[in-house]
This record gives sequence, structure tokens and C-alpha cells, in this order.
Amino acid sequence: MRESQIRLLIGYARYTDRLSYYDDWLDAFRRFPEFSLREFNIAEQGRQAELKRLLDEVDAVVLLHSTNGDTTVYLEPYAATLAARQVPLLTFVGNEVNLPGSPISEKRRVLGLFRPDWVGTQLLEEAGEYYFGDIVTRRVVALPHALNPEVFIVKRPLEQRPIDIGARLSRYLPHLGDNDRNRVADAFCVLGPRQGLAVDISDTLYDRDGWVDFLNRCKGTVSSESGTWFPERDDATVNAVRSYVLEQTKGFIIPNDSSLRTFGHKLPVWLKNALRHILGAGPLRHEAVVNESISFDDIHARFFANRPRASVYGKCISSRHFDAIGTKTCQIMLRGRYNDILHADEHYLALDDDLSNVSAVIERFRDPVVRRTVAETAHGFVMAHHTYAHRMQAIATLLRG
Repeated sequence: MRESQIRLLIGYARYTDRLSYYDDWLDAFRRFPEFSLREFNIAEQGRQAELKRLLDEVDAVVLLHSTNGDTTVYLEPYAATLAARQVPLLTFVGNEVNLPGSPISEKRRVLGLFRPDWVGTQLLEEAGEYYFGDIVTRRVVALPHALNPEVFIVKRPLEQRPIDIGARLSRYLPHLGDNDRNRVADAFCVLGPRQGLAVDISDTLYDRDGWVDFLNRCKGTVSSESGTWFPERDDATVNAVRSYVLEQTKGFIIPNDSSLRTFGHKLPVWLKNALRHILGAGPLRHEAVVNESISFDDIHARFFANRPRASVYGKCISSRHFDAIGTKTCQIMLRGRYNDILHADEHYLALDDDLSNVSAVIERFRDPVVRRTVAETAHGFVMAHHTYAHRMQAIATLLRG
């Protein structure tokens, strides 16, 4: 690799503005002075000849999370062209978890068509190696999310924020065998108001600007690690759960991975929400809406209750943890590893797994000195070690090899 600027082709799929980390990673590559960028949106199909030409003009290729996170349907038509490349390729992976309609096995299959040199995992390296170690030609590299300090900033002093505990989250489906995120959110929806806290928790997602503004209205937020205790390369369990749910559901179900998915990506948010309401009842329903109504207890008892947790640690830090740190919003979270980046009761207020200490944690959170100290400590540490500029430097070092 040359010692001057690295001529880098960045592949991404532009289809949503509701996942702010998609924008943060792309912005980070654009800003980094050691990269000279060519950009390629794989959501625009039929551009194989253009991709082939670009591959001849660069030193390396990076595929961002958006190329495979929700679906591989945009990526697969370009797999053969990528397989014929003469330059190294690093691909990130989005949603490194077994989800109905976004299977790990399909990501493995499509990535296997062009054999990336490196896979950048959000997870601990051991879990990324478990998922993708047999596909890469070089190695799996731990590249978790980071802070975008250009966007996630303090806009409103803590004492002027009207919401005590706020969160915007996608609820975990029973298919994961894990409801950590849901039970933490549910607990604070009940206990927060009882203890006089102003709580605003929902699954309504914002674009990046809206998310920054929301965090700046919150003194604190609640969360857990992303991921699952039961990672699988072949999606056997999630597929069994899907089959069971569909057998129990009356009417015609549009599956998550139907050919209508890419059409849905192009719809405005208001229309998506309207269709979501329409397809939530009646003889024609969408699998995503059906999944939200099924019982976690039933699925857990049938598919997970007697299974040991996997030998690899399948959970990780989320981009949203860094976003809260950037706005100095104090985090209350379940104890976890968080990629061995965040430390309990130093960078966040730690909840025990059974939530038995929730009242004590709320009392600590009420103390403005405690809130500020935790938020400031996390912010200072992350600014020094875990911004996107730090990730870019690691990638540049990797590519220069």
C-alpha cells in the first residue's frame, strides 16, 4: 500500500436516514485526510461496469454496514465484480445477530462469493471470528462503533433538559431468546414515573439531527448491550421460531425477506407507518408486525430455556451508547462488557441483571453531581480513545499493512 493518500472505494447502500451510524461512518471516511475517496451506492443497480472501472482506480475497497445490515439484496448483484478485484477489501457487517429476514447465513453466503480480505466486526473479535473467520482471506478485525464528535454534541445544559430518562429503541424480538433491552425499558417506564421522574421511552426512531436533539432534551437514558447470548452461523433457531410463529398465525403473512422489501425502503416514513398500521391486522399482515405481538415467554420456553449460552460473547457496544456520551447524557445500563470499552459505575450507572438494584440506581441518578460526573468521565475517555477518527487511523494502519 502506498505511503501517500490511500485511494479508497467506499461502498454503501443509501435507503434510510433512521440509522445514524450509517451516516457517521461515511462522514468519518470523508473527513479522514489519509483517504482519497471514491463513493459507490450499491442501492443503485445495474452499475457493474462502473464498479469494475472504479476498482481499477483504487488501492483498496471498504464496504460499510449498510451494504448488508438489513439485506444482501443490493450487494449480491455486485458480488462477481468484487470477486474479480485486484485490491484488498474490508467489509463491515451490520446486524451481527440472527434476525428473521436478515439471516447471518445469507450474509455469510454473499460475502463468501467475493471473499473479503478482512471483516470488520462490531462484536468482540472472538464472536466475529466465530461468524466470519472461515470466509476472510486474512483476518477478522474488531472495529466497534465510535463517537462522531462533530454531530453528537452538547446543545443544552443538563439542568435545562426537561426529560429525566429518555430512550428511542427498536425492541428486541423474542426470536433472539433475549429481552434484556425490553425489560430495562419496561422497568423504567413503570418505575420512573412512580419515583417522580419524567420518562419518555418509545420505539419511534429519528433521523440523525432529530436523535441529537432528543438526547439533548434528556438528562439520562437507559440501555443494554446489543446482540444476543445465542449466536448461530446457520440461523437454525431463528428459522425454527419463524416457522412456529407462522404456523400459529391466521391469514396471509408477507415475510420480512419478501421481494417487497426494497420497495418498502423507498417509501417515505409517513407512508411506511401507515402501511405498518394497515398490515398489523386483518387477513393480510406483515411478519414484522406479527413478530411484535408474540409472547417472549412462550418462545423462550420452547426454544431457549434449556440451552446454555454460546461459548463466544455475542453482545457488543452500540453506536447509541456513543451518541449519548457525546451529548453528555448519563447512561443507566445493564452490566456488561461493552467491548471492554465502558466500565460499570465509571462510564455508566450499572443495573444488576435481575434489576434488583434499580431503586438504588435511580437514587444515584437523582444526584446531579453523580449524573454529571459519570457523563463527563465517559465523555473525556471516549474523546481520547474512541472517536471515529481513532477508527479511521486503525483502518488506515490495517490497509497499509
